[in-house]
Formats: sequence, C-alpha cells, structure tokens
Amino acid sequence: MESKIVHRDGLLLAGLAANVTLGDVEAGTAIRLGEQFLARRSEINNVINSREHFGLSTDPDNYNPETDKFEFFIGVEVSSIDNLPDGMVYREVPKNDYVVFTFEGPADNAGRVHHYLYSTWLNNNDYQLAAPLNIEVYDERFKGPAAAESVTDIYFPICKK
Repeated sequence: MESKIVHRDGLLLAGLAANVTLGDVEAGTAIRLGEQFLARRSEINNVINSREHFGLSTDPDNYNPETDKFEFFIGVEVSSIDNLPDGMVYREVPKNDYVVFTFEGPADNAGRVHHYLYSTWLNNNDYQLAAPLNIEVYDERFKGPAAAESVTDIYFPICKK
C-alpha cells in the first residue's frame, strides 16, 4: 500500500460529532451523521474550502476497538467558529506531520488502511503515532460512502520514534 509523508497546517473545523463504536460505524451511524451534516452544511459561515469535508476519528486513552466508543466528527474547515449553528461543534487539529494513504471504493475499505498502518507500516518505519486520531478527507474524488469509484485520503499524525 502506497503512502506519503506530508506536513499539514492546523485545521479549525465546524460540524457534527457523535460517540460511536466500530459496530455503530459498521451499522451506518457515521454515514447517517454525514448525511445530517450535508443537509445542514449551508448553515455554517466562514467556510474556507467547500470542496473538502473532513471526517475526524479520535480515540480515547487506552482505546479498545472491541468495546470502546470513539468520537467521529464530520465537518468543514472554517476561518472562525463565530456563530456556530445550533447543535454544531468545532474541533481544532494541530499542525503536524502525517502519513497519508489513499484508498478507492466504498468507505468500508478504510479498515484495510488501518490494518496496514498498525500491522505493517508502523513496524517498518521510524515513526510512531503522534496522536490518537485520523482524518479522512472527502474531496471531489469522493462519490459517496458506497460508491466503487470513490477515492479517499486518510491522514495519520506521526512523529519520529
């Protein structure tokens, strides 16, 4: 699986969030949250780039994927969080170096990226994860969560071991 290392400036994101388990994600909870967000996206002021949406998954300390909930957030980059619409939240992502993987096909294919990162990439490189999160970037290449022709980038924050 191909990867590249990039530096990304910090992001200020506005959108919707939910605490979910992997089972919830498999049952479509993240997709439904994305649909809710897209229906309300026009309510957000100060959008920097309307062509990119961000899915931010943040794991709790000592995360156990078998049982624990994590936060899934979906939103857009904004220049400020003034006048957030009711029910929307913001998240700040600090600037960092990231390893980026690109996958094609339905959103379910993201699991293969995570598996490769943990089972192979981290073991074969001089990096470790810098934070318990990842960022999925949905741009003009993303055709929908079930579309075979979708292309999605996943960013994992890294630092030297």
